[in-house]
Amino acid sequence: MDRTQRKKYLFRVWAEVLIAGFAYFLVITFTSLRIPCIFYLLTGYQCPGCGVTRMANALIHMDLKGAFAYNPYVLCILPFLIPYGIYRSRKYIDGTGDHYSPPEIAVLVLLLIGALLFGVIRNLPS
Repeated sequence: MDRTQRKKYLFRVWAEVLIAGFAYFLVITFTSLRIPCIFYLLTGYQCPGCGVTRMANALIHMDLKGAFAYNPYVLCILPFLIPYGIYRSRKYIDGTGDHYSPPEIAVLVLLLIGALLFGVIRNLPS
């Protein structure tokens, strides 16, 4: 794929993600339908991603306190994930996004460890 094809492909993928997200937002706003957390259904414990839909909905309504209450971990890393997604998109368009640098791998591993720790801590008895 050349640069123009990669750019068009990436634009299409991001557009599909945004359209799907907006469609899901409409569904949860106007119906009682939600995508359940399989981990929670199977174990009774909240996964590190539990509450992300409610967090996003709270953010759309400018309720930062509510968003933090639903999923503080994802809310705190979101300001870093968005620019990182843009950075990775640029690398893909340039054709240099095949490999992750050692610092990128280290940060991604730390984010994963953070998510796992958050998942354990949020399920500890109060």
